[in-house]
Amino acid sequence: MSSDTPIGFADLNKSPVPPRYHVLILDRRGQVLRMERIESGGDDEAVERALRFVDGQAIELWDGVRFIEHFPPVD
Repeated sequence: MSSDTPIGFADLNKSPVPPRYHVLILDRRGQVLRMERIESGGDDEAVERALRFVDGQAIELWDGVRFIEHFPPVD
């Protein structure tokens, strides 16, 4: 896409290339405690890697601004 091409709403749903995955670690109120970037070749692999962060806090997996999954805390 050149800089002269306008970006429409349909473009907002497209995944960034390459994917930019990050995990948000949440407190019990759902507030972000910290963010961790993860490297992954696709959504399925990113989910597997994100699950490693699940412990006493809930987490969310994102690809840029695209929400992928919420994982509740495991006590």
